[in-house]
Amino acid sequence: MAIFKRGKKRDFGLRVKEAVWPSQGWRRTFHYYRHRIFRTGDSTYKITAGLAAGAAVSWSPFLGTHFAQAIFLSWLIRGNLLAGFIGTALGNPSTFPFMFWLSYKLGTFILGLAGFETEFAGGMDAAYLQGDSWAFLKYLFAHPLQLLLPLVIGGYLCAFLCWPVAYAVLYYPVRAARRAYRLQRLRLRRKKNRKNVR
Repeated sequence: MAIFKRGKKRDFGLRVKEAVWPSQGWRRTFHYYRHRIFRTGDSTYKITAGLAAGAAVSWSPFLGTHFAQAIFLSWLIRGNLLAGFIGTALGNPSTFPFMFWLSYKLGTFILGLAGFETEFAGGMDAAYLQGDSWAFLKYLFAHPLQLLLPLVIGGYLCAFLCWPVAYAVLYYPVRAARRAYRLQRLRLRRKKNRKNVR
């Protein structure tokens, strides 16, 4: 039995709350995850590839699957899985509107070139949506070409383009942070050794 194991498991709601707004504060959370990632001893490539994978899958319109997609993609390209998980932070309530708008526009443009009709059918207006709370989902699955397909095509194309850009942008900062972390750990070890000698 583990000594430091949590006696009572957190319920799902509390875990979601902690993920959205950590009780220990963002600065401490950042240092905790930084330590977790760099402690593994993974290369700069693995850490950067994982972060870029998480950033890339944030363009996917399937919101509930971003973590799973990030972990799978990180594993596929031999990136750091935890870094992939953290990289999904690119997709958040403040960035999703722009990301989905761009994905939709790109998707409709590509479908238009292929000769598909992507305009919304008549009857899909604000009054229709207000009259039935499930109207949007019903419409979405009844007319996938109008919204879902453009989002999927545009979103995954953006994801494909995002990975190399994110990797290029993050590589040198990650390398510098990794070196700084290793120097910090080395200084702490030397300090500890000096105390033990005394």
